Amino acid sequence: RGGDGGPFNLQYIVVAGGASGGGSPSSSQFIGGGGGGGGLLSSTGLTVDPETAYALTVGAGGALHNNNGSNSTFHNITSNGGGAGGAQGLNAANGGSGGGSAYQTSSIGSGTVGQGNNGGNGLNSGGNHGGGGGGGAGAVGGNASISRAGTGGAGSNITTTPFASQYYSGGGGGSRYDYLNNYGYGGSGGGGRGADRDTNAVSGLANTGGGGGGGGTASGVTGEAGAGGSGVIVLIYPNSVTATFTGGVASFTNTSGGFKETRIT
Repeated sequence: RGGDGGPFNLQYIVVAGGASGGGSPSSSQFIGGGGGGGGLLSSTGLTVDPETAYALTVGAGGALHNNNGSNSTFHNITSNGGGAGGAQGLNAANGGSGGGSAYQTSSIGSGTVGQGNNGGNGLNSGGNHGGGGGGGAGAVGGNASISRAGTGGAGSNITTTPFASQYYSGGGGGSRYDYLNNYGYGGSGGGGRGADRDTNAVSGLANTGGGGGGGGTASGVTGEAGAGGSGVIVLIYPNSVTATFTGGVASFTNTSGGFKETRIT
């Protein structure tokens, strides 16, 4: 709710929770793909009524392995949670951005048009095993190659004038079956890198919607997939407006150039 006064223009960024990577050595799900970044919607031109209370929800990141992120909503806007990375015998999931496929018997996840991109393909060729990267809001996930697992797709760099720009919703990197750190890198915007045979994957960064890195590199060793990063809602509005929130949401407000920027987590 915005308080007294007439309708005003609001800028917003609505980022859903990123997905976890696929794969778990403890479950014999090997060489998983990266999790897709959370769906991202933004606009500089939403007119709102300060006397109206608008519902919102910030999506959680996908937990552990093979889990989608949760949707984020504001007013009538819904950003879809990221799609989980694939694992051996499990297809990657669709979502805001789709998950990357595992190294075999797994297909990529598709992104939601206008919110994100597809995941990348895994590879199983001549002893070279790697998962595909999860899709990001700004680019598709990378395909695994003979030398490295797929890199997570880049997130989108959003500028909220007059505040600083930031990347959101990067995809997670795929996992790789070697000891040489040839895992897939996470995409800009909070994506976590994938695992290799002696390194666990990295989770997506909180409050960015980044996807978690793929895991499941070998039975009996480390290599768990990374969880997805939680989403965030960012609102930019005139300095004359005082926004209030109920229901236990966490928020932080900066002021610059006659505007306020509130980040809701």
